[in-house]
Amino acid sequence: MNHVNLEALEKTIALFRSDPAKARKENVLEGEWNTKGSGAQFHADLVFESGKLSLEMDNPKAMGGEGLAPGPLQYCLFGMASCFAGTFMMVAAKQGVEIQRLKIRVENVVDMTRPLGISQNPLTDGVRIRLSVSSPSSESVLQKIEEQSREQCPAVWCLTNPIPLSISLHREG
Repeated sequence: MNHVNLEALEKTIALFRSDPAKARKENVLEGEWNTKGSGAQFHADLVFESGKLSLEMDNPKAMGGEGLAPGPLQYCLFGMASCFAGTFMMVAAKQGVEIQRLKIRVENVVDMTRPLGISQNPLTDGVRIRLSVSSPSSESVLQKIEEQSREQCPAVWCLTNPIPLSISLHREG
């Protein structure tokens, strides 16, 4: 239902209930900055269950790049949109609610004076998500799915809760 494999999802839920340690998954990404002066500034391979995807990032010209690839915040917003959409569709499918179409818009305004060291202004005024849903279900049912999705979405949690960050620097050569 809703392009969600409910059978696999239910098996996963049962497994995680019986052995919560199996619900923990480490995510790792390794990338490299392009120091050669041509092409996108950053490259990383995302390895996933069924393959690998190469992604590139290039800052906009105003931020010292050439605008040859999406910028880092576009990837952040894509992650937010795809995570929330996936959570919404999973919650709907688990409840037997058919979703015929889901469109999502994620936006924010960024004050670039902070990354440039010009100010200590907040980086952004927030993130806004707008969902457009086509479904035979009532507005109240869809609203409950949205609320539950907001509570369960990993990307929403990451953006709304402090996450410990550790950075270590290792000198090569």
